[in-house]
Amino acid sequence: MKKLLLALAFALVVTAAPALAGPPLICGAIDIGAAPSLPWSSAPGWNGALASYEVAHLGDDTIALLTPQTPVNVRRETLRRAAIYATRQTGLAEALAARLIARATAAEDAGNGPAALFDAGYFVESVRQAARMGQMLPPAQRTNWKLRADPTHVDGLALIDKAIRMGGRDMQPAAAFVAVARTPMDR
Repeated sequence: MKKLLLALAFALVVTAAPALAGPPLICGAIDIGAAPSLPWSSAPGWNGALASYEVAHLGDDTIALLTPQTPVNVRRETLRRAAIYATRQTGLAEALAARLIARATAAEDAGNGPAALFDAGYFVESVRQAARMGQMLPPAQRTNWKLRADPTHVDGLALIDKAIRMGGRDMQPAAAFVAVARTPMDR
Protein backbone atom coordinates (compact mmCIF):
# COMPACT_ATOMS: atom_id res chain seq x y z
CA MET A 1 0.00 0.00 0.00
CA LYS A 2 2.85 2.37 0.87
CA LYS A 3 4.45 1.76 -2.54
CA LEU A 4 1.13 2.58 -4.23
CA LEU A 5 0.84 5.83 -2.28
CA LEU A 6 4.41 6.77 -3.16
CA ALA A 7 3.73 6.07 -6.83
CA LEU A 8 0.56 8.18 -6.74
CA ALA A 9 2.34 11.03 -4.97
CA PHE A 10 5.19 10.83 -7.48
CA ALA A 11 2.71 11.07 -10.35
CA LEU A 12 1.07 14.06 -8.67
CA VAL A 13 4.38 15.86 -8.19
CA VAL A 14 5.58 15.11 -11.72
CA THR A 15 2.37 16.28 -13.37
CA ALA A 16 2.09 19.35 -11.12
CA ALA A 17 5.75 20.36 -11.40
CA PRO A 18 5.39 22.57 -14.50
CA ALA A 19 2.62 24.56 -12.82
CA LEU A 20 4.43 24.94 -9.50
CA ALA A 21 7.89 25.96 -10.70
CA GLY A 22 9.23 25.79 -7.16
CA PRO A 23 9.37 23.58 -4.08
CA PRO A 24 6.01 21.76 -3.90
CA LEU A 25 5.45 22.13 -0.14
CA ILE A 26 5.72 25.91 -0.52
CA CYS A 27 4.36 26.56 -3.99
CA GLY A 28 1.52 24.03 -3.89
CA ALA A 29 -1.35 25.71 -2.07
CA ILE A 30 -4.00 23.36 -0.70
CA ASP A 31 -7.65 24.30 -1.10
CA ILE A 32 -9.16 24.33 2.39
CA GLY A 33 -12.35 26.20 1.54
CA ALA A 34 -13.49 28.33 4.45
CA ALA A 35 -11.60 26.38 7.12
CA PRO A 36 -9.78 28.57 9.64
CA SER A 37 -6.08 29.10 8.90
CA LEU A 38 -3.51 31.87 8.98
CA PRO A 39 -4.61 35.09 7.22
CA TRP A 40 -4.06 34.87 3.47
CA SER A 41 -4.87 36.78 0.31
CA SER A 42 -7.23 35.25 -2.20
CA ALA A 43 -5.05 36.49 -5.05
CA PRO A 44 -3.80 33.80 -7.42
CA GLY A 45 -0.33 32.36 -6.94
CA TRP A 46 1.58 30.57 -4.24
CA ASN A 47 2.33 33.52 -1.93
CA GLY A 48 -0.76 35.13 -0.49
CA ALA A 49 0.96 36.31 2.69
CA LEU A 50 -0.57 39.55 3.89
CA ALA A 51 1.82 42.43 4.54
CA SER A 52 -0.45 43.50 7.41
CA TYR A 53 -0.07 40.20 9.31
CA GLU A 54 2.05 40.71 12.42
CA VAL A 55 4.50 37.80 12.44
CA ALA A 56 5.10 38.25 16.17
CA HIS A 57 1.84 36.29 16.59
CA LEU A 58 2.83 33.49 14.20
CA GLY A 59 3.72 30.91 16.84
CA ASP A 60 0.61 31.42 18.96
CA ASP A 61 -1.69 31.68 15.94
CA THR A 62 -0.28 28.54 14.33
CA ILE A 63 -0.50 26.44 17.51
CA ALA A 64 -4.06 27.65 18.16
CA LEU A 65 -5.16 26.56 14.68
CA LEU A 66 -3.67 23.07 14.98
CA THR A 67 -6.25 21.50 17.28
CA PRO A 68 -6.74 17.72 17.49
CA GLN A 69 -9.84 18.13 15.29
CA THR A 70 -8.06 20.04 12.50
CA PRO A 71 -8.16 17.95 9.29
CA VAL A 72 -4.81 16.94 7.78
CA ASN A 73 -5.15 19.13 4.65
CA VAL A 74 -5.98 22.18 6.78
CA ARG A 75 -2.93 21.37 8.93
CA ARG A 76 -0.78 21.15 5.80
CA GLU A 77 -1.98 24.49 4.40
CA THR A 78 -1.64 26.21 7.79
CA LEU A 79 1.93 24.92 8.14
CA ARG A 80 2.75 25.94 4.55
CA ARG A 81 1.53 29.46 5.28
CA ALA A 82 3.43 29.50 8.58
CA ALA A 83 6.64 28.53 6.76
CA ILE A 84 6.13 31.37 4.27
CA TYR A 85 5.41 33.90 7.03
CA ALA A 86 8.47 32.62 8.93
CA THR A 87 10.69 33.82 6.08
CA ARG A 88 9.97 37.44 7.02
CA GLN A 89 12.06 37.54 10.17
CA THR A 90 15.39 35.94 11.03
CA GLY A 91 14.98 33.25 13.68
CA LEU A 92 11.22 32.92 13.34
CA ALA A 93 11.33 29.54 11.57
CA GLU A 94 13.69 28.17 14.21
CA ALA A 95 11.49 29.42 17.05
CA LEU A 96 8.30 27.93 15.62
CA ALA A 97 10.03 24.65 14.72
CA ALA A 98 11.38 24.36 18.27
CA ARG A 99 7.94 25.04 19.67
CA LEU A 100 6.27 22.45 17.42
CA ILE A 101 8.95 19.86 18.22
CA ALA A 102 8.59 20.49 21.97
CA ARG A 103 4.82 20.18 21.60
CA ALA A 104 5.26 16.89 19.73
CA THR A 105 7.61 15.54 22.40
CA ALA A 106 5.19 16.44 25.20
CA ALA A 107 2.25 14.88 23.33
CA GLU A 108 4.26 11.76 22.57
CA ASP A 109 5.25 11.43 26.23
CA ALA A 110 1.55 11.64 27.11
CA GLY A 111 0.77 8.89 24.60
CA ASN A 112 -1.29 10.99 22.19
CA GLY A 113 1.19 12.52 19.79
CA PRO A 114 0.32 11.66 16.16
CA ALA A 115 -1.10 15.07 15.19
CA ALA A 116 1.64 17.00 17.01
CA LEU A 117 4.37 14.81 15.47
CA PHE A 118 2.83 15.36 12.04
CA ASP A 119 2.74 19.13 12.58
CA ALA A 120 6.38 19.29 13.63
CA GLY A 121 7.50 17.08 10.75
CA TYR A 122 5.48 18.84 8.07
CA PHE A 123 6.61 22.27 9.25
CA VAL A 124 10.27 21.21 9.29
CA GLU A 125 9.99 19.89 5.72
CA SER A 126 8.16 23.05 4.62
CA VAL A 127 10.84 25.25 6.16
CA ARG A 128 13.54 23.25 4.39
CA GLN A 129 11.79 23.92 1.08
CA ALA A 130 11.18 27.58 1.98
CA ALA A 131 14.92 27.98 2.49
CA ARG A 132 15.50 26.51 -0.96
CA MET A 133 12.82 28.83 -2.37
CA GLY A 134 14.71 31.85 -1.04
CA GLN A 135 17.68 30.88 -3.17
CA MET A 136 15.45 30.73 -6.28
CA LEU A 137 13.89 34.19 -5.92
CA PRO A 138 15.01 37.15 -8.00
CA PRO A 139 17.52 39.40 -6.15
CA ALA A 140 14.94 42.12 -5.44
CA GLN A 141 12.63 39.64 -3.68
CA ARG A 142 15.47 37.72 -2.03
CA THR A 143 16.39 40.63 0.27
CA ASN A 144 13.04 40.33 2.09
CA TRP A 145 13.33 36.52 2.38
CA LYS A 146 15.16 36.07 5.70
CA LEU A 147 15.32 32.26 5.62
CA ARG A 148 18.37 31.27 3.60
CA ALA A 149 19.32 27.85 4.97
CA ASP A 150 17.57 24.95 6.68
CA PRO A 151 17.64 26.00 10.35
CA THR A 152 16.27 22.80 11.86
CA HIS A 153 18.48 19.87 10.81
CA VAL A 154 15.62 17.57 11.80
CA ASP A 155 14.21 14.78 9.64
CA GLY A 156 10.61 15.90 9.31
CA LEU A 157 9.61 12.86 7.26
CA ALA A 158 10.76 10.59 10.10
CA LEU A 159 8.43 12.51 12.44
CA ILE A 160 5.53 12.15 10.00
CA ASP A 161 6.22 8.43 9.59
CA LYS A 162 6.28 8.05 13.39
CA ALA A 163 2.93 9.86 13.61
CA ILE A 164 1.48 7.35 11.14
CA ARG A 165 2.91 4.38 13.09
CA MET A 166 1.29 5.84 16.25
CA GLY A 167 -2.10 5.73 14.54
CA GLY A 168 -2.25 9.12 12.83
CA ARG A 169 -5.18 9.11 10.44
CA ASP A 170 -5.23 10.35 6.84
CA MET A 171 -1.53 11.25 6.96
CA GLN A 172 -0.20 8.70 4.46
CA PRO A 173 -0.82 10.80 1.32
CA ALA A 174 0.95 13.78 2.92
CA ALA A 175 3.88 11.55 3.89
CA ALA A 176 4.12 10.22 0.35
CA PHE A 177 3.99 13.77 -1.03
CA VAL A 178 6.78 14.90 1.29
CA ALA A 179 8.89 11.85 0.39
CA VAL A 180 8.56 12.50 -3.33
CA ALA A 181 9.03 16.28 -2.98
CA ARG A 182 12.39 15.89 -1.24
CA THR A 183 15.58 16.50 -3.19
CA PRO A 184 18.60 14.22 -2.84
CA MET A 185 20.10 16.82 -0.45
CA ASP A 186 17.11 16.35 1.89
CA ARG A 187 17.52 12.59 2.21
